[in-house]
Amino acid sequence: MRISFYITSLLFISFLTAWYADLNTQNINDEPGSQERKADSLAQAEKHTEAAELYRVLLISGKIKNKEQINRLRYKTGNSLMHAGKDKQAQPWFHKVLEKNAAMELHNDAMTGLGKTNEYTGKCDSAFYWYLRAYKLVEESTDTLRRARGARNMAQLLRVLSRFDEATDYCQKAVKLIPGISDYKTEANIYNETAYLFELSGKLDSAAHFYRQLIHISAENGYKKGESAGYSNLASVLEKQKRYIDALELKQQGLEIDRQIGDVYGMMNSYRGLAETYTLMGDTEPAIYALDEAYVLCDTSWISDLSGIHLSYYQLFKKTGKTANALSHYEKYTKLFNRINETKSREKVLELLAQYETEKKEQQILLLEQANLLKENQLRLQWLIIGALTLLGLFIVGTGWSVIRHKNQKLKLMKTELQHFLLHEKKVGNSNQSHQEIYADKWGLTTRESEILHHLGQGCSNAKIAEKLFISENTVKFHIKNIYIKLNVKNRMEALLRCSEN
Repeated sequence: MRISFYITSLLFISFLTAWYADLNTQNINDEPGSQERKADSLAQAEKHTEAAELYRVLLISGKIKNKEQINRLRYKTGNSLMHAGKDKQAQPWFHKVLEKNAAMELHNDAMTGLGKTNEYTGKCDSAFYWYLRAYKLVEESTDTLRRARGARNMAQLLRVLSRFDEATDYCQKAVKLIPGISDYKTEANIYNETAYLFELSGKLDSAAHFYRQLIHISAENGYKKGESAGYSNLASVLEKQKRYIDALELKQQGLEIDRQIGDVYGMMNSYRGLAETYTLMGDTEPAIYALDEAYVLCDTSWISDLSGIHLSYYQLFKKTGKTANALSHYEKYTKLFNRINETKSREKVLELLAQYETEKKEQQILLLEQANLLKENQLRLQWLIIGALTLLGLFIVGTGWSVIRHKNQKLKLMKTELQHFLLHEKKVGNSNQSHQEIYADKWGLTTRESEILHHLGQGCSNAKIAEKLFISENTVKFHIKNIYIKLNVKNRMEALLRCSEN
């Protein structure tokens, strides 16, 4: 009983262990997918820093083995860092996607990311390079979304570079592709960029039309930020048309949307926009109130916006004759402006140092690559020499074997012919006609020469022939020489073969 109890217990424990291991394996296998979904949710909630960190942890965990998934996570990491305002940190992730054999779509997205990060950091030439590469990659494809997005990005950058005609061409390409786009944000961006180009060129009615399109598509899809931007931008067009009341109403609508979504930066900008409109209307008190609200909302890290607010204060107080207040805000504006310039200078120096280090590393990598290439070439040369020597050895062995085989065949043939000749000699010996008579008839040999040729056919040496015929060996040699001349041969083997042939 005890034994059966122990066996049953062991089987039950083994079953529980296997079940737990299987469950744990399923959890481990599912963990990367759930982590990625969690990071995606954070990115959608615009918590981009947290999303980027989660993507990065997932990448370095080593749990993802599929190359396509790894490249997708690299792009998502870079994209989240870019949206978090960490453009320089985002760029290496985009470059990693391009270094690997990623899919065409990911390649295009990574190039677009590099274009945006370079544009945001003021490197317009680099931005243009990456935007153009991204656009050319999909220009002939059926991917309407990426084609439209690429055309819009090119238009925006060309507009920044004051190349308005080219920017307009790209905008027209993007607008034509809108019917085939299912991404409302891209569609909204295209309308916004097209409207802004018309606004810059003074075509205010066309600009107003596309801004209204932006507001419509954003409201239809619940894209509150796009709707708020549309109201603000349309208001700027109405201000140029001196329709200040309408502009003010639109900006207030934009401010209300920013409040609804809790967009502090958007609210701050909306209050600044209201202050500008009130200033244009000559209504100073509401303008100062709006600036006060903007100042309260403005984070101390938003130095550029803060300096802009102080500049607006200075201009308002100067108009109203409040010189002391105007000077106070001008001093604050000047300090912030200088700080911005110092920060830019510092960033420029750091950028140059980073560029120097990068170039230095690239040179070192290039030198290592050249050294490796040289070693590879040396190895190739060594293997080539070894191969050539091996082939040469095989050729020599083959040639030698062929020559030896040919000589052996020739010797066998000569042996066969000699045997035939000896048989023939025996037949001739048995016939009525003597060999001397035959040789004399055919080649004009003398009796002595015929005798010597006969003995040669019997395989006798010069000394043996001399002994048999009772003549000297020199006399034998003399007669053999005459035989060679008459038979037109060079040695006794050829002489015997000649006799055999005839």
